[in-house]
Amino acid sequence: MTSLKQSLKLAALGLAAVAAAVGLSTALPQPSQAQSGLTIFGGVEAEYRLRYMIDFNYPFSTNSRYYLNIMRTKLPRDVISLEIDYPDTFTEVGGRFDPNAIELRKGDWRGGEVIPVKAIDWIQDENRIEIIPEQPIEANTDLVVVLSNVRNPRRYGYHYFNLRMMYQGDVVNQYTGTWPLEVASDSNQSR
Repeated sequence: MTSLKQSLKLAALGLAAVAAAVGLSTALPQPSQAQSGLTIFGGVEAEYRLRYMIDFNYPFSTNSRYYLNIMRTKLPRDVISLEIDYPDTFTEVGGRFDPNAIELRKGDWRGGEVIPVKAIDWIQDENRIEIIPEQPIEANTDLVVVLSNVRNPRRYGYHYFNLRMMYQGDVVNQYTGTWPLEVASDSNQSR
């Protein structure tokens, strides 16, 4: 008889534990599913991420060359100017550009035919490079901005270079995308 009483007590305790667990789980907020994956440190959304390649990508290298690719899909209309801005951290740790060694090329990867430019201005106090071609660049053209003789920063790091372009008929530059550059990584690199 005592074994039947013990069995009933254990069964009652088990049911009470299950009821408490069910009640507790419905009272607590449920986790929601992430919409676009897990991002720990932030990043550039895929639709705005631009490809690049860097030659001689060593810390404090004085002859690094950056190939900043712009896909044809980013040129729905003719382009009359490009503006690249970069973070303060790039120059704070020793990075700098040679404004006389900046080119605009047609094509992808390392580019091909050089596009004649009217003006290239490196505005240091605003962390910006402006490029104005002689003629508007036709829509649906693959482009490469080539920055040669770049001095890399002293330390490895990610530096986000943003691109804005002014399209034919516009009066303001429009954000086009971002190059998440991995600079001074001790290698030639493409992303």
